[in-house]
Amino acid sequence: MKWLPFFGSLLLVTLFLVTTFSHSPATRAAAAAHFPDDVIERGLQYSFERRLLSWPLIALRLGLLFLLVESGLGRKLADWCQSLVGGRWLPTVLMVGLLFFLADELLTLPFAIAHFELARAWGLTSRDLADWLVERAKGLGVAMVTDGIVLVGLYTLLRWFPRRWWLAATAAGTLLGIAYAFLAPVVIEPIFNTFTPLERTSWAPLEGMVRSLVERAGVPVNEILVVDASRQGNHSNAYFTGFGATQRIVLYDNLLKSHPPAEVESILAHELGHWRHQHIVKGIALGAVGALMGLFILAQILAMSVGRGRLALRSPADPAGLPLILLMLTIGSWLAMPVGNAISRAFERQADEDSLVLARQPEAFIAAEKRLAIDNIGNVAPLPFSVWLFASHPSAVERIQMAEQWQRRHKLD
Repeated sequence: MKWLPFFGSLLLVTLFLVTTFSHSPATRAAAAAHFPDDVIERGLQYSFERRLLSWPLIALRLGLLFLLVESGLGRKLADWCQSLVGGRWLPTVLMVGLLFFLADELLTLPFAIAHFELARAWGLTSRDLADWLVERAKGLGVAMVTDGIVLVGLYTLLRWFPRRWWLAATAAGTLLGIAYAFLAPVVIEPIFNTFTPLERTSWAPLEGMVRSLVERAGVPVNEILVVDASRQGNHSNAYFTGFGATQRIVLYDNLLKSHPPAEVESILAHELGHWRHQHIVKGIALGAVGALMGLFILAQILAMSVGRGRLALRSPADPAGLPLILLMLTIGSWLAMPVGNAISRAFERQADEDSLVLARQPEAFIAAEKRLAIDNIGNVAPLPFSVWLFASHPSAVERIQMAEQWQRRHKLD
């Protein structure tokens, strides 16, 4: 693995330079057909500044994991923790995991504050730092619980099934994913925001339009919720969340404040499209397939590391292997990113098509895309390579062009 730091660093630098400083004249020309120059420039500049903050953190995180694996510090850290807890295995796992969690937060916090201040400088939020820190503390508490469950579960399976743990971990991870999707809307998300049924808000007059749209969509929607996203920032959005009985559609209050009813209907129809196509269920199923392949490879790497290298693992369940696991999972997630994002963009295109079919208002669809891009300072002229690698949604221009093609096609019918 000695060659990994060099080639990894070379790849990171190359990706940083390409995605941060390269531009696409063709993409910019396409954007100019729909957006004024100041909007294009604003989105490019904000994206540029965000990348300048994101890439150093990525490099530091990977560098720390490489250091712990290649220097043997991971071994020394695990042995130290084990000595503190009297040689007990599970407390050692928890202590090593906690130290990694805290170290990652210490590494991440300055960059997270910088991202927050950047958003405030660009007018995307007016909240103060103290309020943001309180919410981040809540998020860390939730992450500590969920990460702890995953950590204990993974190492328990590593210990119980040292040869076939990856099969059990795939099954357990899929069940955990379903449980999280089910519980998140009713247990986790209310920790951060207040959700109010649409009919109990000042936008209750939209209820008739919503019910008519839901009837056309043919999905079992009990209620549309409005989230008080304005307390956190000025972003406009909507999303489909939940699993089974907890499935629901959530609209940002900012969205309802800034978009006319026709645009709200178009955006809501998009979210109903996700529901109709069961994208959350499909996403979990596809994630299970990816996890199976990734965990199988991880199992081979852990097996080869037993008694070898600087970590000199005593077994796959050795807590000293945690930095190696995290490093391999990080690298694996990067390798899988283009595939995962391509699937996500395909889901979004399906939902966009449903939006046009259900609402039948392509002009409102186009106007909503333009307004969302402007309000959220979106990069409307992204580098195609960056879209391929990072984007979970099609670009605003691609979506607008799709709506225009749909409109022309249906005018001919």
